[in-house]
Amino acid sequence: MKYKNKIFFDKNVLRKNDISLLIVDERWNALFNKGEKTKSILAYEEKLKDLLKEQSRLLSEKKEITYKKKVCMNRILKLTDEAYEKNNPVALKEMQDCQDEINWINERLVEIEWEAGLIPEKIKETNLKLLEETVKAVYGKIKAGQKRINELEENIKQLRTMLKECIDEKEAISELVNNAYSYFHDLLGREELERLDKQFLS
Repeated sequence: MKYKNKIFFDKNVLRKNDISLLIVDERWNALFNKGEKTKSILAYEEKLKDLLKEQSRLLSEKKEITYKKKVCMNRILKLTDEAYEKNNPVALKEMQDCQDEINWINERLVEIEWEAGLIPEKIKETNLKLLEETVKAVYGKIKAGQKRINELEENIKQLRTMLKECIDEKEAISELVNNAYSYFHDLLGREELERLDKQFLS
């Protein structure tokens, strides 16, 4: 059962409870059997995965170009004497290329910081939307589950009554059979009783 009404969470409670990233939470994943996730849940789950991939990609790019910047700066230091003391045009050209690369890296690092800075809030927002869809879906399961539990409890109650009736009937019949058998044993004797057993019970 799906609920279409909007769910409003108390953000103070959410901050206090420190809502984890749902898609890496084993308990969240355990809420759903195969094929039970709604389209909305699958969409937000995929969006979170994409955001995490993008975050990882940006961090990797930042690390990579920061290293390149360091290499360029070291190269400039090594070329300084060759370029300015010896007026080597090749060294000057390489220095300029390195400086251009550094300038581009600096600009890209600013872009990465800005892009990466937006991701945590996007992750938090998407995670909350996923939580909202999870609540809708799971509370539908809870309601259906409670209904089924009540049905099963009623069935169990009826079965217990039936079981008690069966036990009582069995005990009554067993008592009748045992009493009759004991009576005939005392009245007729073992040999005659065995003959009657073969005649009537075989």
